[in-house]
Amino acid sequence: MLDHAERLATALGIGWEALHVETPEQEHDPDRVRGVAEALSRAAALGASIATIAAATVGDGLSAHLRSSRADHLVIGAARSDGSWRRSSDKLAATVSRDIADIALHIYPTAGAKPARRSLAAPSPALTVCPRHVALASLAVAATLLIAEGLQLWMSSRSLDLLFLFPVIAMSARYGFIPGLTAAFLSVLCYNFFLLRPAFSFDPAAPQNVVMGVVLAVVSVYTGVMTHRLRSRLVLSDRSAQENASLAAFAQRLTGDASWEATAATVCEHVHRLLNVHTVLLREVGGELEVAAAAPAFEEIGPVDRAALDWAWQHGTATGAGTATLASANWQFQPLKTSLGILAVLGLARADGRDPTPPHQQLMLSTILAQAALAHERLRLEDDMKASRPPADEQRD
Repeated sequence: MLDHAERLATALGIGWEALHVETPEQEHDPDRVRGVAEALSRAAALGASIATIAAATVGDGLSAHLRSSRADHLVIGAARSDGSWRRSSDKLAATVSRDIADIALHIYPTAGAKPARRSLAAPSPALTVCPRHVALASLAVAATLLIAEGLQLWMSSRSLDLLFLFPVIAMSARYGFIPGLTAAFLSVLCYNFFLLRPAFSFDPAAPQNVVMGVVLAVVSVYTGVMTHRLRSRLVLSDRSAQENASLAAFAQRLTGDASWEATAATVCEHVHRLLNVHTVLLREVGGELEVAAAAPAFEEIGPVDRAALDWAWQHGTATGAGTATLASANWQFQPLKTSLGILAVLGLARADGRDPTPPHQQLMLSTILAQAALAHERLRLEDDMKASRPPADEQRD
């Protein structure tokens, strides 16, 4: 799909942008995050500008971005190759066409893409069981029961069942499904045992118990689902806003840097601060890779790291820790590639030896790499222009 977009932009003689819409569901699929990061890195190498926005759905985010841009063409890459790619892409195209009328759509399947699946490694926070939350649900139902016992002196017990909606909704909204369902179960039990006549007896087959249990369970599940979605979108929006602000400051700083040394120092400083990793940037000087900047101070690397560095420089692929090539290295090396070739190599490492770029940080890293590569491309073009100019004496003659 990226190749089609690049060829279309070249044929039209215009620039192009690779856009990724980050949704709350994506956080539960590290494989998808890793694939998106690789696609954005490749798009940057093909000359695209990179943009990442947060939205509830892909269609909403895409429509909102297109309304604020001047795009005339939209190239959609299907996310699945299991036979459903046509349905998903058609649905997305219909959403965009409804919101943006005057835009040309180009739809291509993504070859070799795997069906999206939810990772089972980390269960949803809404499904986790916390004994403290269950205890709070029990206390909330007990407090509601005391209030109902007091109100029973002035009103019929059959109208008090609505009171138990409050602990169910509160527990589901605040702590998730399990405390909410616990509150629903205890509400039915307490209402039937203490409030319905005859008191201190429980009839599980009573129609009122069945209806009340079903209603409270439905309310609990619905409240938990909606609250979890809203909370996920809020967290995603906040994180996206912070990341976009940091990336905007990074891009502005790069624009003001007019030398290789200043640009390298800016890249290392921002990567070190944003990703909390040791950072080093190396570029070719006189046929040899030399350290242009580092944050914090850089020490000599070992033989395995040197081999990973050379491989990244020669082949233009990520190597080292957290990658499929020379994974035993302590450092991870990311080449800065543009249409002019490989201009530098960025190295990242953590003091504890863990993967320097976990899945949730790979999207930000890919955007940083794209901006850093474009800044180095600008410096290379400026050097070429200076080298092609005739000397000042010749210009005066």
